[in-house]
Amino acid sequence: MTPETNANEQTGRKSRSRWRRILKRVLITLVIVVVVLVFGVLPWAFAALVTSAGTRPMDRNLTETPATFSAQFKDVEFQTSDGVRISAWLMPSRDKHATIVYSHGLFRSRRELLKRAVELWRLGYGALLYDSRNHGASGPARVTLGYNERLDAEAAVHYLKDEVHSTDRIVLFGISMGATAALLAAAETPEVAAVISDSSFLSFKDTVDHHIKMFLHLPTFPFANELRFFIERRAGFDGSQLDALEAVKRPVLFIAAANDRRMPPEIAQRLYDACPSSKKDLLVIDGPGSEIHAHAYQANESLYISKVAQFLDSGLHD
Repeated sequence: MTPETNANEQTGRKSRSRWRRILKRVLITLVIVVVVLVFGVLPWAFAALVTSAGTRPMDRNLTETPATFSAQFKDVEFQTSDGVRISAWLMPSRDKHATIVYSHGLFRSRRELLKRAVELWRLGYGALLYDSRNHGASGPARVTLGYNERLDAEAAVHYLKDEVHSTDRIVLFGISMGATAALLAAAETPEVAAVISDSSFLSFKDTVDHHIKMFLHLPTFPFANELRFFIERRAGFDGSQLDALEAVKRPVLFIAAANDRRMPPEIAQRLYDACPSSKKDLLVIDGPGSEIHAHAYQANESLYISKVAQFLDSGLHD
């Protein structure tokens, strides 16, 4: 082997060694980037999306009001105990001497519950339909998946009692996130006579875990833990506070769509079983569209309204 050949081999070994070091550094950097993304950036981004959520564009384009269905109403506003302006429609009660406060779900608006509110109004029940904080025409605030939204429902009750001077019995009717807010508000508001909970979640932990697996196909650990952490930090609440079911002793009707994958009937059954109220009922509705989240009403409108009316007549008059 000539000195020139030996020098070339040494140069080649040094070059390969240098490239191996570069490749190692690149791989380490990639691992660090992936870890930061998985454990930091992505959970933070999802948390930011949830806590800043407002009414989705397709719902913002809706224009129906109670007048669309020939129902009497007026535009009203009131303020929550933490200073958020809430915009609402008030439809006066007639012969039932009861008013239902309607709380919609995440990304939606008061129009989500408008049609069923009109149907119950025609049966004699008044309605107060409001846009939750950061949704529709109401004021801005961080979204907390029901915790601070309970203050919106409580403000609606106080508005009816203190400003309208209503003597009606008051029912809280919530769907999805609004159902959670209604249950939490009922636990803190003795003026509430009954609650209708359509597609409420079981707990903050259970909901995040379930949606991480269903939508992202990721294991709950560590991804759900990270997402819960960032949601709680951004929104400023403790997720364990989203469970006040044991304090609700008023009549409660739990509703679920038979094939809802996001909030399946098993969750409504567990809520029903855990509820301490001596007067409670569970309604599971099957039919076209029942696989869509919170679409029990759309699956069978006549059955839905008749069962809700039956519950109200029984729960408010016994």
